[in-house]
Amino acid sequence: MRKEDKKEVKNYKAIFFDFGGTLMDAESDNIAHFHMMKAVIKKYNLPASPEDLVIRYNSFLFTKDMTLLEVNPQEKSFTPLLKSTKRAFEGILSKYDITPSIEDFYWFKELYFENHKKYIKLFPETFEIIEQIRNNDSIHLGIISDIDNDYMDFQFNVFGIKEMFDSITTSEEVQIYKPEAKIFQVALNKAKCQGEESIMVGDSYKKDIIGGKNMGMTTIWINTFSGDNTDKNKADFIVTHLKETFPILNNLIK
Repeated sequence: MRKEDKKEVKNYKAIFFDFGGTLMDAESDNIAHFHMMKAVIKKYNLPASPEDLVIRYNSFLFTKDMTLLEVNPQEKSFTPLLKSTKRAFEGILSKYDITPSIEDFYWFKELYFENHKKYIKLFPETFEIIEQIRNNDSIHLGIISDIDNDYMDFQFNVFGIKEMFDSITTSEEVQIYKPEAKIFQVALNKAKCQGEESIMVGDSYKKDIIGGKNMGMTTIWINTFSGDNTDKNKADFIVTHLKETFPILNNLIK
């Protein structure tokens, strides 16, 4: 759905995507967490269901719209994902008066990567959209994501898509989270363009859409978790699934 009826035709130079929940299926992340929690229950003989532990675990990691939770949002500081997952692991065990050891943390880290490698999936349309944009030699294709460099490298290597992007900008690299201007500006600098010459596609209204609009970017909001909300009207386009961005991007960069 188009939110603005602008007659202006722009010469776009860059398209940026969020990763988790935008190109990567957030539900597959939940599946990975489900299998992790099954292993945790077995190891510590916990009187809990995997479903309940997933909810508790995710509460330490994500906001209600499944975007990465800032530990100290008022301080605008970056917290590595490894530290956040460690805190979540401690959190789910604390309910049962269990204090994990250094060996336990090492086990959980291995469990995390093993299950994410096995269960995390891209949306089926991801490769087609990437290839569609790559066919336009004048468009810089980038990622702007609230994630650690090592996790991004790990996941992109699993999917074999790292070389498909002209730039990848992470919160660890910039030491700040979206929607702060700095992470968007670093990405724009890599693309050698202005905000007005770029498009931001993401599933988080606060992080991707507000952050992008603050930089003058044209925004496409994949409204998966928030439902209908007339107050969230700053997005230039609103869709409910990645596949719906095809005609919009085609029209914008034709």
